Amino acid sequence: MGKNDKSLIFLGEIVNTQGRKGEVRLISYLSLSSFVTRDGRSLLENMKNVYLVNPDGERKETRILGMREHKGFIILKFAGYDTISQAEQLKKYKVACKRLPLVRGAYYVRDLMGMDVFAKDKTGLRRLGKIVDIFGTGTNDIYVIKEETKEILFPALKKFVKEININKKRMIIDLPEEL
Repeated sequence: MGKNDKSLIFLGEIVNTQGRKGEVRLISYLSLSSFVTRDGRSLLENMKNVYLVNPDGERKETRILGMREHKGFIILKFAGYDTISQAEQLKKYKVACKRLPLVRGAYYVRDLMGMDVFAKDKTGLRRLGKIVDIFGTGTNDIYVIKEETKEILFPALKKFVKEININKKRMIIDLPEEL
């Protein structure tokens, strides 16, 4: 088990301690805004449990008692870690949470990354490339599809995305005439 463990979502890596009361600094794999829910509460505060995963892939379950942002880091306080010496033991550990089931039609970004994208046209399916990045615009996400030197920015909208098959790592889209 490690970073490729599909049962977990890895949130970031602990890089140092913070203060003397057992807090740690996390470099997030997510944007800082991803840690805040619509009601303004912390995503991690809403979680009952997280996992601390050591460099060998061994994990132990713990609870987050506190979280805040400080100078680009996420500062975390875990149950059972009350001193700087206890917190120092967590350096290079990764913080992960259980992969929760999503509503129909929603996907984890990590499942879409590297997916082959095909355009459906009159002659059948034409391969456009692989998804190499996904970013938000405020109204919808954009898939960055790349094939060798060619790059397409494609809107992640239901009217264009006809099929997503996670097991086959394949997406079929209808290209708008503008593309």
